[in-house]
Amino acid sequence: MSEKVIGILGGMGPESTAALYEEIIRRTPIHREQDHLRVLIDSNPKVPDRTKALLAGDTAAVVAALTATARNLERAGAELIGMPCNTAHAFLADIRAAVRVPVLDMPDETARAARGKLGEDAAIGVLATDGTLRAEIYHRALARHGLRPVLPGVEGQEAVMAVIGDVKRNGVESADLGVLTPAVDDVVRRGAGAVLAGCTEISLALARRHPSVPWLDPLQVLARRLIEEARG
Repeated sequence: MSEKVIGILGGMGPESTAALYEEIIRRTPIHREQDHLRVLIDSNPKVPDRTKALLAGDTAAVVAALTATARNLERAGAELIGMPCNTAHAFLADIRAAVRVPVLDMPDETARAARGKLGEDAAIGVLATDGTLRAEIYHRALARHGLRPVLPGVEGQEAVMAVIGDVKRNGVESADLGVLTPAVDDVVRRGAGAVLAGCTEISLALARRHPSVPWLDPLQVLARRLIEEARG
C-alpha cells in the first residue's frame, strides 16, 4: 500500500506547528532517510484569533481562512490533514466540508487515547483556551469516550490564558511556566486524576515543566495517528 502525503494546517501558532512536525519525524520508524513520510506544511499565522471569534460569535473570517488553507494543502498534494490547534477544531466540520481528503479530529483522538490510558469514567483536568471551553470541544470529545472533564476555576483559567498568550508572543523558553502550577493544582483539587493539554501552547509548556499528575499531549496523539494513517 502506498503512503499518503501528510498536510499540516498550521500557524496557530508556528511553534506548535513545528513541534508537530518534529513529533512526526521522531515517531516515524525508519531505517534510512527515505523511510520518512512526505509532509506538506502551510503555517498560516494570519488566521484570525479563534477564541475571540468564538466569544464574539463572529466566525466567518476564521472559517474562510481555515478552509482556504486546507484547500491549499489539498491542491499541493496532501492526502491527509492534521491541525495542531485545539480551538480551531470548533470549525472542523467546515474544514472537512471544504476538502475531499480526510481531516483528523485531534480532540477526539486524544479522548480515545485518554480512555485507553486512564480507563472509563476517569476525571481529566482540561487546560484550554476560553474559546475551546466555550465551544465545549473537549466536553464533547471526552463524553463520547466515557470520560469526565474537570475545568479550572476563574483564577486557574486566567493563569492558563496567560501562559498561552506568553508562549504565542515570546516562545515557550521565555514563558513563566510556574504560572500553570495553580491551574493544575486547582483541577486536581476538583477531582482530576490527570491533566489534558487542551491547547498546543500548553502542550509546549508542559513538555518543559511536567505537572505533578499524568498528562496527555494532543500533539503527540495527532503525530502518532497521522503516521498510522499515512502508512496505512
